[in-house]
Amino acid sequence: MKYIPPFDLIRRSVEISTIRGELRVNVSYDDFLRLLKKMIVGIDVDEEWYLRTYEDIAEAVRSGAISSARHHFVEDGYFEGRLPFPIGVDEQWYMSQYPDVGDSVRRGLLPSAQTHFDEDGYREGRLPFGM
Repeated sequence: MKYIPPFDLIRRSVEISTIRGELRVNVSYDDFLRLLKKMIVGIDVDEEWYLRTYEDIAEAVRSGAISSARHHFVEDGYFEGRLPFPIGVDEQWYMSQYPDVGDSVRRGLLPSAQTHFDEDGYREGRLPFGM
């Protein structure tokens, strides 16, 4: 990540209210998407990897339908569950954190925790390593 918008910019972009003593945030869906794009625009996108990994995007870039892998990631790819760059998985941690994956790897149904993360885990919201 090369840039993250300041919190105050994000805070000013939403409606904040108090309900039963708790602060609540209200934002339209379109404004929510704009906020997310402000956040993800600062993420480094490995253009070469992205185009190798997502052949449909590589073809769209070649044909001129999309200007770049980075542009696609910010505008659509993130929202489609695509990764901006390869994310390495801590195999042992992942399999202990997600026993269903560990069991599938041990039974030979999956070659690795990395494979699970790349194919399903990221979109499922699973972490690749301890934070």
